[in-house]
Amino acid sequence: MRLHRCLRRTHLWALVCLMTLVGIGADVRIGRASSLDDLIPGLYGGSLPTTTNPGFAPPEGQPLQFGSQFKSLSGALAAARSQAPVPSASGAFRFGWDSELDTFVRSDQSLGSMFAERAQTLGRYTGTFSVAYTRVDYDSFEGTSLNHLTFSQPAVSPDQLSGLPPSDQAKYGNDLLRTRLNLGLSYDLLFLTAAFGVTDTIDVGMALSINHAHMNGSAVTTIENPDGTPGNSFFALNAQGQLDAPSGQVCAGALLPTCASDGFSESVWGTGDLFLRGKWHFYDTPYVDLATVATLTLPTGNASDFLGFYDPTFTPLLVASKSFGLVAPHLNLGYSFRSGKDVSQALWVVGADVRATRWLTLFSDFLGFHDDKRDGINDDVYQSALGFKVNPIDRFVLGAGFQFPLNDAGIRADVIYTTQIEYTF
Repeated sequence: MRLHRCLRRTHLWALVCLMTLVGIGADVRIGRASSLDDLIPGLYGGSLPTTTNPGFAPPEGQPLQFGSQFKSLSGALAAARSQAPVPSASGAFRFGWDSELDTFVRSDQSLGSMFAERAQTLGRYTGTFSVAYTRVDYDSFEGTSLNHLTFSQPAVSPDQLSGLPPSDQAKYGNDLLRTRLNLGLSYDLLFLTAAFGVTDTIDVGMALSINHAHMNGSAVTTIENPDGTPGNSFFALNAQGQLDAPSGQVCAGALLPTCASDGFSESVWGTGDLFLRGKWHFYDTPYVDLATVATLTLPTGNASDFLGFYDPTFTPLLVASKSFGLVAPHLNLGYSFRSGKDVSQALWVVGADVRATRWLTLFSDFLGFHDDKRDGINDDVYQSALGFKVNPIDRFVLGAGFQFPLNDAGIRADVIYTTQIEYTF
C-alpha cells in the first residue's frame, strides 16, 4: 500500500514539474513587431489625413475613432476567453480505501460535468490528469457580425472646418469617414490539468493553458455624404495606408483619393495563464453537499497578444451538488477579482449531469458572466452547454462539450467546441 501511495505522489510531482516548466515558456510571434491589440488602432498608420483643397490646403490627420474603441480589446477578450472555462478538475471518479478488500474502491457516481465543479473530492491519494482542447471562432461583437462592422466620424475636423468660409462649411460639413471593417478572430486553447486528493475532503490542483490566437482584418474607408453618395473632401496624397478605388465602392473612378484600404493577418502561439487550485468539501446533508474552491490565476502569457490576463486573478467559488439516483444537479457561484485593466467578473453555473449508464454521462449547463465595469462589453453574458463523458476503458474518460450563446452581449462565438481526455491514477 505504501508503494502504491508513493507512486501516486511521484506521478503528481512529475506532472507539476512538467507543467511549471511549460508555463514559463515565452510566446512565439510570427513575423511581426507589434502586439495583436495594436493591429486595429494601427490601421492606416493610426490616422488618415484629409483636406478640402489637396492642391493648396495642408492636410490634417484624422485619428480613426473606432481604433480607440478597440484599444481595450485585450481586457475584453481576456474576459470573453474566460467564458470558455478550464475544464472541471473534479475528476470523473472518486476512490475510497476499503479496509476489508485492502484496496481503493470506485464510488458509484456519474462522470460529472465538463464545465462545472461538484462538491465531491477525488479521495485521499487519488490523482487525475487531463488534456482538453477548445476551439473558439468569434462571430459577433455586441450583436453585430464581425464581418460587417461599420464606423462613421466627421471627415473634416471642427478646427479645420471653422477656418473655412461659410459656403465651404456648408459644402464639407456633412462629409463622413465611413469605415467598413471585416474582422476575424479565433483561438485554439489547450488546457493541461492535474489534481490530487491530499485528504478525503481536500484536493489541490493546477492547470496551464497553451494558446494560439489568430487575428485578421480588412478595412475600407470612404469619404461619403450621410446618404452614401461621394463626399466633397479628399484624402491627402501622402496618407499612410493603401489608397485605391476598390471595385464597387462609391469612390471608384474618382480623380482624387476618396477611398482607402488597409488590412492585417497575424498569429501568435504561447502559454496562457497558470491556474492554482484548492478545494475543500466541508459539508454534507441528505439534500446538498457543499464545497469551496479557490483559484489563483497567474499571468504567464502575454496579455497584449490576447494570451492571458495582465495581472493575477483570485476566484473564490461556492459549489453545491448532490446525486439523486441517476441525476446529479449542481450549482457554482463565484467572483473573479481582477485589476482594473482586466475587468472583474461575477460568474455562475447551474445544471445537472445524468448517469445514463456506468460508462456514459450526459450533462447540460447554463453559464452566466457579469462584468463590474458596465462599459457595454461583456456586461451580461449567458451561455448554454451540452455534452457527454464516456468511460471506454479502465480509468480513461473521454468527453466533448458544446457552448451556445443565449444573448448578444460581448464578443461571442456561435459555438464553442471542447474535447477532453482524462486519466485517474
